[in-house]
Amino acid sequence: MANDQLFLMRAQVIEDWVDYNNHLNDAYYTLIFSRAGDALLEHINLGKAGRAETGRTIYTTDLIIHYLREVKLGQSVGVSARVLEADGKRIRIWFEMSHPDGGLAATSEQIYLCIDQTGETPRAASWPAQVDAAITRLVDAHNATPWPDAAGRGISLKRRG
Repeated sequence: MANDQLFLMRAQVIEDWVDYNNHLNDAYYTLIFSRAGDALLEHINLGKAGRAETGRTIYTTDLIIHYLREVKLGQSVGVSARVLEADGKRIRIWFEMSHPDGGLAATSEQIYLCIDQTGETPRAASWPAQVDAAITRLVDAHNATPWPDAAGRGISLKRRG
């Protein structure tokens, strides 16, 4: 994990999260990254109290996970994040899951959209001022180093010659 990232959480792989090979099931990588996203929302003042105060929340609009190394039952992983970019309504985040033996177990790139829940129908909205300020601080801090090579890579198959 890069030094410019914000450490968010640690999780231990429990029995309910493993597959028939005693490896972390792919769905639980998503769960761990989602919980790390919740910790990030707390950090930017859009946790439970911030949502109640502002009527704003987020919807995840895009999510991709790159599985790099197997994680096994009983092992502990850490998750850090950096904000790649943001605008008045969206934030693009790069998450890294550390492997217990060092290096990375997985990465996830996600885009969150700010949603106003105060009306009859949820709709896209601008970030509340304090949230926008917190996001701006993270963008400024995290953009001091180059983006990860896989950021924006998406998914594809190599074409046969």
